[in-house]
Amino acid sequence: MTSNLDPDARSSYRLISLAARMVQRRQDDALAPLGLTRAAVIALEGLAAGPLNQEQLADAIRVQSQTLGRVLSRLESTGHIVRNRHAADRRQMIVELTGAGRAALESAREAEINAYPNDPDIGWKVLHAELAKFVRALPAGRDREVVPFTVPGNRKDHRAGAEHRNPHRPGRGTGEWGPGRPGA
Repeated sequence: MTSNLDPDARSSYRLISLAARMVQRRQDDALAPLGLTRAAVIALEGLAAGPLNQEQLADAIRVQSQTLGRVLSRLESTGHIVRNRHAADRRQMIVELTGAGRAALESAREAEINAYPNDPDIGWKVLHAELAKFVRALPAGRDREVVPFTVPGNRKDHRAGAEHRNPHRPGRGTGEWGPGRPGA
């Protein structure tokens, strides 16, 4: 089977992949002193707007609930979150950030920002717009373990139906939750 893909597009795919690996490595290095991983930060970001049950959180950050459970166990053991039984439905666990979790999230945000290149010649808005178009063009549902970051304004608060904005997760896509990751 021959490909009709433009050679420039193929080299762009490789460049996107390389850039993603480099950014992920820099994020990992920046988060390591905090005792956090990208998976943990994504979970903390998902709780920044308020408590959710595990299913709602998994849906908000687009991972399977079972996979999220390992991350939450580690975050709970380090005091970043608490899980309490829902008052009306004792089968559900409500997950909530602690003060330590909020502080860790703020530190993680700063560490991640400092991990990105500080080059005024990079057109961040243009890059964001082009990457967003690229992500939208990808077929949905191919890899359930890929965590697309929540697009601002798209997370619904399951308690009140209100919209939440998350300016620190403006695009989509990392393989953070893929095989071989410790999960937190």
